Amino acid sequence: MEIIKDFDKIEAKGMDDFRGLPIGAYECVIMDARVNHNEQSGKDTFKVSVDIASGEFKDYFRKMYENDTRIDRKWNNNAVKYLSYTGDNIAYFKGFLTVVENSNQGYKWDWDETKLKGKKVCGVFQYEEYEKQDGTKGIKVRLTKFRSLDKLKDIEVSDSVKLLDGSYVEYENYMKKNESKTTSAEEVFGNGVTITMQDLPF
Repeated sequence: MEIIKDFDKIEAKGMDDFRGLPIGAYECVIMDARVNHNEQSGKDTFKVSVDIASGEFKDYFRKMYENDTRIDRKWNNNAVKYLSYTGDNIAYFKGFLTVVENSNQGYKWDWDETKLKGKKVCGVFQYEEYEKQDGTKGIKVRLTKFRSLDKLKDIEVSDSVKLLDGSYVEYENYMKKNESKTTSAEEVFGNGVTITMQDLPF
């Protein structure tokens, strides 16, 4: 094995040092907002990337990004929301913009998405099922919706898991059903994303 450069200067960390983000409603800051074109589907969506702005988990996703030593890396997909803004979804897109306006005094949407960077919102993170590369399933804590900051303290976040088919099941029942499978912190809280520098939200 080749010697790793500056290995003696690296701080050792145990597997138990990783603490996944719990489900909940958090004060978030928008790190980036842009129109995203999907080459496979040919469709455009509005991609919003956030980080935790206050409390115990402040800068959670920034720290995760900075600790990623891979050459090609991007913002963790669990803190990214893709919003459709066509057809019947226009109303929901306008709902997101209204949430941002209500959470940031004096801000008014003017069709310049770059001005969304740095704005505060309430982000709700919940359990979602996903399919792994080997075809098995796991769950992760992912950004699912936005709310106005003034509603933050009143939001009750369900511990149900959104399954791949769109239905929901209670977390306990989901874990019992899959208790025979090994579940690591990474599997529960999600860590794997497709990596490209062009998607870096800064």
